Amino acid sequence: MSALTPDCDPDLSTCGSPLGPRPGGGVRSTVVLLALVTVAVLAVTSAAVPGVVAVLAGGVGMVSALVLGGRAVRLGRRVAAAAATWSPQVRRSRPVG
Repeated sequence: MSALTPDCDPDLSTCGSPLGPRPGGGVRSTVVLLALVTVAVLAVTSAAVPGVVAVLAGGVGMVSALVLGGRAVRLGRRVAAAAATWSPQVRRSRPVG
């Protein structure tokens, strides 16, 4: 361990906490992104919000929506892969030659 790599082994084979955050985001960050999209939609559609703030809120909402869309696609792929492993498949052998 050193000051630069406090959670790493000396040979750097194990770095970081084994219970640390996993890549891809969690439920809390998804809820925050949904809240950002909701607030952005309300700010853009409201007449009481000045134009500059509405444009900035719209940009934040668009980025948040893109991130949420990516998460939805990733979740869909995982569900499809899990369904494919559990579905019954007919395996037929093919003759060699």
